[in-house]
Amino acid sequence: MSLEKQVTDQYSKRIQTEKLYSGGYYVTKVTEELESSIFELLNKEFSDFKDLKFLEVGAGNGTNANMFLKFGFQLPNIYFNELLPERIKAIERNFPASKLFSGNAIEIDFDTKFDVVFQSTVFTSILKPEDRKLLADKMMNLLNPGGIILWYDFIYNNPRNKDVRKVDLNEIKELFPASSGVAYKKITLAPPIGRRVGRFYQLFNIPVLRSHILAVIRK
Repeated sequence: MSLEKQVTDQYSKRIQTEKLYSGGYYVTKVTEELESSIFELLNKEFSDFKDLKFLEVGAGNGTNANMFLKFGFQLPNIYFNELLPERIKAIERNFPASKLFSGNAIEIDFDTKFDVVFQSTVFTSILKPEDRKLLADKMMNLLNPGGIILWYDFIYNNPRNKDVRKVDLNEIKELFPASSGVAYKKITLAPPIGRRVGRFYQLFNIPVLRSHILAVIRK
């Protein structure tokens, strides 16, 4: 099965239930934590954001761009990649002048290099090791010297969902053997716990109960 068909099939299954998990206190806290953690990591890597070239792989509806615009990135320097037609239309609607590569991220052919290449829960939706490796190599090749891959993804399998597969820290290092260094932190209270505890999110948000890694992978 091609990567395109695999991802399209997975999305078709998810769209039936995704409204059950949208919004709410848990999503708000996860978003706040992710935003503050990304800003903290980026400030350790760069002194200024306005001239940085940025690409999001698997950009969904493009809404993450608003976070980076808030940080000080400039819209003309933000590029998008997305495979799914509905999401491509959303990016074109929300960012009509955007620089968008529609299709398989492994085939991205932007005639530019980037200071930051971002992926958020993309790799866990890619099941074949060979496809993961091809995309990791593509992302590294898209970086300027001194650039970084900004990574957010989960590190534990979900026994109820065979359409995704974890990417733990050891695999991250195997995917990017040429990296000059990986800095990371565990974040995000695991969804089954976070949705259950609601407004006690902060009380339960301790490292042993966190399910994701936020990482900077340096070229």
